Amino acid sequence: MNEALHANEALFENGPPVGLQRRLGFVKGSQLNVGRRAMIVGAVGWAPLLVLAGIQNVTMHTDGITSLLWETGVHARYLIAAPLLVLAEAQCASRLNAIVRHFADAGLVTDKDRGTYDAAVASTRAQLNSRAAEIIVIALAYLLTSAAVFSLPFDQLPVWHKTGGFAPAFSPAGWWHVLVSLPLLLTLLLGWGWRFALWAHLLWRIARIDLRLMASHPDGAAGLAVLGYSLRAFSLIAMALATIVAGRSANIVLVDGALSRDHTIFSAGLLVAVVALFAAPLFFFTPILMKALQRGSFEYGALANRVGAVFEEKWLGRNGPVDNSAIEKPDFSATTDLYAIVANVYALRLVPIDLKSIVILCIALLLPFVPIVFLALPMAEILAGLKTLLF
Repeated sequence: MNEALHANEALFENGPPVGLQRRLGFVKGSQLNVGRRAMIVGAVGWAPLLVLAGIQNVTMHTDGITSLLWETGVHARYLIAAPLLVLAEAQCASRLNAIVRHFADAGLVTDKDRGTYDAAVASTRAQLNSRAAEIIVIALAYLLTSAAVFSLPFDQLPVWHKTGGFAPAFSPAGWWHVLVSLPLLLTLLLGWGWRFALWAHLLWRIARIDLRLMASHPDGAAGLAVLGYSLRAFSLIAMALATIVAGRSANIVLVDGALSRDHTIFSAGLLVAVVALFAAPLFFFTPILMKALQRGSFEYGALANRVGAVFEEKWLGRNGPVDNSAIEKPDFSATTDLYAIVANVYALRLVPIDLKSIVILCIALLLPFVPIVFLALPMAEILAGLKTLLF
């Protein structure tokens, strides 16, 4: 067993801002309490905006609450996306941990390279637990918030974000958004960005190890197909990112009635970029898979040639007829089994990504856009389309 991993199972469950939440008592030991923390994140980031906008509506006689209720991007970001980023700690982190453990448990790492592997895992754990990284992430979140908010012309801010009157300023809801809601969301996003960067770096270090690969492995990736499951692990992160984009798209449809061509292209390009980003670290293993394919093609190909030559000499080189009992001979099944193994070698994938994992990731990305379709298409057109399917 790999001591570096099994000494402390937690690995990718850590990372900003989990350390801060541990100190605040929201995370205790191995109990991540993601459900409760997701509810707290939603309550802190979203609910006060509605309360403060409602108070502003009464005291300042502005239309802040109505403006906020129609701001679908706000609801998508703080009521859905932010909690999803917390819930992902249970699904994504545990699966990434299992993939990392698999290298040791499945014997892919040899005894001579165990020290290198253990050092890579220990280094990753230390960086995930780094308090300095957590401080940098939180500071960067506030820096990005300031850059985004204060670079935007004041007249382009939504009604709920500012007070009325002759000298408009940030409303209480606007200040909460700037000081709490947006920095909280960005901290969660940057925290996952830090985890992903360390995940990619860990895979890069493992890919440089002389792994014990089996070219004929039935998974079609020399024993590395489990790496493709990381795309499924990132599905909740992808859904959170897509929800942020979909929320903005829904707001545009509600205001303008349709999405512009530029916004559609931008959204589609962003979704493609997310898939490419999560898949990119798996290409680190392409060079060693190419070596496994080359070695396996020569070795298994030569074996198949020798067995095939003996088989043909025995069964096709005779002058006499072949009786029905020939099909009962073990030669046929043994040769068939060998050729099936050799076929696995020649079908070896150079990137350990399976189609099902890609489909799951794409579904997670597209699911938040389903309501946009119903918003963009008039109900009459939807009903007419359903009628054509039925009649």
